[in-house]
Amino acid sequence: MAKEYAKKFYNSKQWKKCRAGYISKRVIIDGGLCERCKMNLGYIVDHKKEITPANINDVNITLNHKNLSYLCH
Repeated sequence: MAKEYAKKFYNSKQWKKCRAGYISKRVIIDGGLCERCKMNLGYIVDHKKEITPANINDVNITLNHKNLSYLCH
């Protein structure tokens, strides 16, 4: 569950578009497999460098595909 300070971000059009684009990219690359285990389908788009109150407005962290990974449970 998103932390209180991040809820607005995770409900934003920008995040939803970025997330959908990243999932589409992963589906093209490997069928949407989890980037960690490579066995199960991805379920969640996770930030490698976690979002904090200090960086939540930094698009290089929040909306950068290089900072995302597609993971299973």
